This record gives sequence, structure tokens and C-alpha cells, in this order.
Amino acid sequence: MEVKNIVKIPILAVEKGKGMIIYLEIEARRGSGTLFLDTKLCSDEDTREAINNAFSLLKIGGKDILVRINDRKFDCLCGGSPGLSVYLGMYACLRGLKFKPKTFATGGIDKKGKITAIEELPEKIKAILGKSEVLLVPKGQGLPIEGIKVKEISDLKDAVKIALIR
Repeated sequence: MEVKNIVKIPILAVEKGKGMIIYLEIEARRGSGTLFLDTKLCSDEDTREAINNAFSLLKIGGKDILVRINDRKFDCLCGGSPGLSVYLGMYACLRGLKFKPKTFATGGIDKKGKITAIEELPEKIKAILGKSEVLLVPKGQGLPIEGIKVKEISDLKDAVKIALIR
């Protein structure tokens, strides 16, 4: 019987000016090193590029990665800001890790693994108030938030150390 690893990851998004948390599931299973996106996951070119960048930065080996949305209240995932969370989710899935409780991340990722700036951070922060203890953001975008440790991240290795646990 094939052993699959599934990780549920929080994505910070904004729809109609309101911040929200959407959950994606990332599954790793034996395969040929292919990325599959759920056809129900409505996404724009920036989001698909962010997910592809995250995938290309990992040593996948003989695994396939499936990314699917399990929050049907949300219409579309747009922009590159899910890149960091998706990378962390894929990394966790491949290595048997998970997100630390009450930890969120937002940031784009380019093809070289650089964490890039995002938009609408104040709206995203509103969505996690009272739900988060740690928020990872791109370097230079940190804001003081009462009750939340904001960690400015420029390196994927640092993001993994801060956000993931066994």
C-alpha cells in the first residue's frame, strides 16, 4: 500500500478588500516528479508561477506533488503571495514535517528562491489577529503587530527553521 503524506497549509489572501485565510492541501506520493494543480483551484498566472517556482526549488525525486484547495467559499487565488507558504507546505510534505501551530507566512518566491514583496499586507494581518503567534513576511515588509512576532524573511532555509516542526 502506498504511503501518502498530506499537509494542510494556510494561505493569506484578500478578496474584495477583506483579508482571509484559505487552506490548501499539498500531497506527496510516489511518482515521476510532476506537479499537479487541482482544477478547482482557480488561479491567475502569478499564482501558478509562484507554485511552479516553489516546486522547482525542491529536490522532488520520485514523488509527485498535488496541490488542491479545500475551501470552497473562496472564488480565486490570485497573485504571487502564496509562494512562500506553498514552498513551506511542499517542503513539509516531502520531509514529514508540518506548520507550527499559529504560524502563518506570506511572500512571493522567484525562480532563484528569493522571497519577494507582496501587496495588501494590512488586510492579510487583520485575518490572522487573535489566531497567530508568528507571521513570516518578506524582508522589509515587517510591521509591528501587538501579540504577533513578525519575522522578516529573505532566505528559505530560515523560513523552514521558523515555520516547520516534526
